[in-house]
Amino acid sequence: MAGRRSWAGNGWVHSNGSLSMLTPIDPLFIFLSLLTQASQSDNEFKFIDVNSIGFESHVDTASVSAFLAMDAVQKKALATLCETRQISESVCVAKVDPDQVLTWLKHKCSSSRLPQELDVWQMETVDETLKEQALVREMVLLVSEYLQPYWTERLLCEFDGFAQLCESEKKAAATHMAAVIFDSPDSYTPGVADPSTKLVPAKQVKPKTAKERQLERAAAKSKPIMSFFQKKK
Repeated sequence: MAGRRSWAGNGWVHSNGSLSMLTPIDPLFIFLSLLTQASQSDNEFKFIDVNSIGFESHVDTASVSAFLAMDAVQKKALATLCETRQISESVCVAKVDPDQVLTWLKHKCSSSRLPQELDVWQMETVDETLKEQALVREMVLLVSEYLQPYWTERLLCEFDGFAQLCESEKKAAATHMAAVIFDSPDSYTPGVADPSTKLVPAKQVKPKTAKERQLERAAAKSKPIMSFFQKKK
């Protein structure tokens, strides 16, 4: 049936055929998501009780509880991403610090972290500055898969939207298009290779009527009147 899949094997069938793939992830990405969700309001961040992080009604409380029970990970996340204040012995509040977050994210987007298999540099002219930007941009796109749109936009702004790289790519694309369209006009259909060349429309021939065709056949069989007279010897 369309849209339905199942798993079958070893004498059993599982009706849910969905597949989940688990890959290693820095747990700070999960903390950043929980902290942003809990403390952001109109693009501003407020202090929240650390013990209340992640316990909104729409979150899987059991899973979050197990995750937040990792004290070492929580301490690292708060130190890396937040400004913290110890209110009392048992109460600590934290607020997301955008500058700290962006410093951490930029470190994550280092070109040295990009797997060699994903080296996407395709331009013929090797400009090390542009190549570095291309690799960093690829890392930003990878990292943004783990981020909320707010952080993706902030991260792109940190790199000026890769304006220099985009401009270089536009110029390279324009050069390529010009070479493809206008190279060797004789080898292309006139009007496509060179827009200044106008195609002359073929003259339409009006179909002949039956009477005209009959006259043509008669004319082909007829002989000139002089053919009836013999030449004098």
